Parts: sequence; structure tokens; C-alpha cells
Amino acid sequence: MTRRRISAMGWIALLLLLALSRAGALSNPVYADPTASGVDEETRRLLEKSLSAVEIDREIERISGLREATQDEMAKTEKRLAEQEIAIAAQRERAGRVLRSYYMGQKDAMWSALLNSKSMKELLRTWEMMDLVVRSDRETMDRYDKEYKSIKKGYDTLSRNRTELARVESDLRAQRERVIALRKELDEALTASGEAEKLKRLMDEMEAYWRNVGLYEVKQHFNSLAKAMDKLPEWIQEHPDTLKTSGLKTTLTITDGQLNEFLRSQDERLKQFAISFGTDVLKVEGSNGDIQVGIEGHYTVENEPQNAIVFHIDKLVFNGLELPDTTRADLEREFDLGFYPQQLIKYIKADSVSLEPGRLVVRLRIGK
Repeated sequence: MTRRRISAMGWIALLLLLALSRAGALSNPVYADPTASGVDEETRRLLEKSLSAVEIDREIERISGLREATQDEMAKTEKRLAEQEIAIAAQRERAGRVLRSYYMGQKDAMWSALLNSKSMKELLRTWEMMDLVVRSDRETMDRYDKEYKSIKKGYDTLSRNRTELARVESDLRAQRERVIALRKELDEALTASGEAEKLKRLMDEMEAYWRNVGLYEVKQHFNSLAKAMDKLPEWIQEHPDTLKTSGLKTTLTITDGQLNEFLRSQDERLKQFAISFGTDVLKVEGSNGDIQVGIEGHYTVENEPQNAIVFHIDKLVFNGLELPDTTRADLEREFDLGFYPQQLIKYIKADSVSLEPGRLVVRLRIGK
């Protein structure tokens, strides 16, 4: 009985040890936050470069996928154009015969028969026959015109695809050269450090943490911000004091305190963040204990494809490490943090936007 009890206690102790070891493995590692783990500045810069290399590799993968998609689309377009070329050749021949018959006087016999009709019945019969011929000619020309426009549109698409492919190829080369140079810098720094193995392990762990946790969490926060910003026009309508009208012009003014209150009311996740307006800069800072994110950016007024106040990310910091421009561009593509004035009032457009200490000022005017 005693032996069984001791044995049971031993199994319980073993299970507890396993549970504790697993919990330790899943907990936030000390290297996840270089700013709080006693990491020196030189090591922090190495981790930043390592993370940038990971993100540029991810951009290379995205561009490679875009290149393949563009090449596939070009192949499909070329095949479709070859098929259309065969179809339009027949239409071109028919259209040519119609035009020749008109310009070479081959329809004169019909007009002569119409003018020389001896009775109303003969006149109507000739007229019906001429109407059928003219209608058939018109349908032939319309079909040719339709085929011609279709094939021209196809060639225009192919031309755009070729231009896009050239741009993609150029971007791909530039990013590959960039990541090669960055990895060379990292290798040289590791060799010079005298602690290459230790630093390499730290970099690998940081990269794994970013891939498995960091990127997902950053995207989740951006997704929350994007969804909240989509509801901003409704909030403005409920707070008419933010709008001041003078003649045909309206000024929208939102303080950073108001924006914070609005965002925090939209999503529990956004309660961890604070937005502040400065001169020509918007700052977002937040932390959930394991992850710290810092964003700096600015707004511009864009008119294509529609009038909008677009947010641009100038700086993105994850746990003390600044991420490269490729990550910022990727987040801008995926998440829309802009504001669309015509969702607020139809036929109103943004003229200008400015960031001042403590407030965002948008000047609006009436216009389609």
C-alpha cells in the first residue's frame, strides 16, 4: 500500500516536472525583447539586421509569386490572342467584301432595281431584300468591330503585363542584391564578434519568434486598427462637434484623445495602444507584456482610385527592432488604415490633411 502511494506520488512529481518544462519552453523568451533583456546595442543592431534579412526574404518570396502569376497570365493572354487572331481573320475577310461591294459600286444594281420598280409590290419586295442585305452587312461590320476591339484590349493587357513583369523582375533583383549584402554584413559582424555561435543562436531564436509569434501578432493589431478605422465615419456623424463649416468648406478636427477613446471602444486589443499626434507625425505605441510595437507615420490626400486620406508607415518597431521598408509596404498593402470622406458625406472631398500637436485636421470641400 505504501509502495503504491510512493509510486503514485513519483508519477505526479514527474508529470509536474514535464508540465513546468513545457511551460518554460512556451513562455516568452528573454531574447524576444532586446530592449528589456540586457542586450547591448551592437547585438541589438545584429538582431535588427537579421530580422530585416528575414523580412526581405519574405518579400522576395512574395515578388517571386507575383512574377509567376504574371507569367501565367501572359501565357494565357497570348494563347487567347492567337485564337482570336484566327477568328478575326475570317471576320476581316467578310468585312473587306462588304466594304469593296460598297466602294466598287456592286450595290448599284439593287438601287437601280428599287428605282425601276413597276409596282408597289415589286418596290416593297426589292426594299425588303435591300434591307436584309444592308442589315447583314451591318452585322458583319459590327462583329468585326467587336472582334477588333476585343483583340486590341487583349494586346493592351499583354503590354501592361509585360511592363508589370519587367518591374517585378527589377524589384526581385534589387531585393536579392539587398539581402545578399545584408547577410554578408551579418557574417562579417559574427566573425568579428568572437561569439559567433552564441550570436547565431540568438539570431535564429529571434527569427523563429518573429515568424511564429511576432508577425502574426503585429498583423492582428493592424487588422483591428483597419476594422476600427472603417467605422470612423459613423463615429464622426455621432460627434458633429468635430466638424465646422464655413461656406462650401468644412474642417474636420479630431484630437488624439478622441481617437484613442474611439479605437479602444471598438476592440479590446486596441486598449493596449496609445495614439499621439505631433507635428507631421502620428505615433502608435502599445504592449501586451510579451510584444511591444511602435509605429510612426503620416497622412496624405490621394485622389486615385478615389478621394481618400491615406496613412503611410514611416517606421515600424517590434520589441525594439526596427523592421525594413518591405514589411511596412506589405502591411500597407494588406491593411487599409485610411479614411474616406465620401463615406461621411456624399459629394465631399478632402482638400488637405495636417498633423499638429494633439490633433488631426482635415479640410474638406464639396465636389464629386
